[in-house]
Amino acid sequence: MKSLFKEKCIYLVIALFILTIGTLIFSRCELKKSEKLVEEVEYIDSTNTYNKIFYEKEIGSLRKENKELYDSLKKYKKDIDFLVQFKYKKSYETGIVHTNKGNTNLVTEPASTQSDVAVADKIEAKTFEYLSEPNDTFEYKLRINAEKEPNWYSLSASVKDKFTIVNKNKEGSSINHITIGSQGSGDISDVTVFKKKEKKKLKDRISIGPGATAGYDPINKNWGVVVGIGVSYDLW
Repeated sequence: MKSLFKEKCIYLVIALFILTIGTLIFSRCELKKSEKLVEEVEYIDSTNTYNKIFYEKEIGSLRKENKELYDSLKKYKKDIDFLVQFKYKKSYETGIVHTNKGNTNLVTEPASTQSDVAVADKIEAKTFEYLSEPNDTFEYKLRINAEKEPNWYSLSASVKDKFTIVNKNKEGSSINHITIGSQGSGDISDVTVFKKKEKKKLKDRISIGPGATAGYDPINKNWGVVVGIGVSYDLW
């Protein structure tokens, strides 16, 4: 009779263990399912700041999203934890600037080289347009309005800006929220964001330490406290 009771207790403990593991696995699956309900989205907010909600992934997923970037970094893929690539564009328009001819300093040729032919009619002014050479960094359109095409022109320009990149992540979640803001409030586009999905190793999931448990001993039919070494396994 006593051996039958012990056998039933063993079966009960096994059943409770299986039920506990099953509950933990089900909870984990439900958590992952609830996370997937949040879609990866990107948007520009009222402050002209770029926002994107994305998931942590394996580096291989970058191949589909941005193959050119992946190919340039694949030899370092084991060392990359986080990266951001984007394009930035800021346009400036000066509008038409009329020169004040009365205050313009003219450089004239010596009298001996000037033409003695009188101009009977005023020459109509034309607009000459000059475009920068094609490139992916800087472009310009220069328009000059004058009676004749200038012999040469020179254009100097510089662009200064400051970017603030912030990535927010709740502990234990694979969902991230990144924001990219620029001081010049330019247009941010073609954004590629990657954050490595961390995988816990077996040794990181198992922890061993002292523990104490109070409960009822069905075999000896009494309450008691057990002190010893406990082993725990982190499923998350």
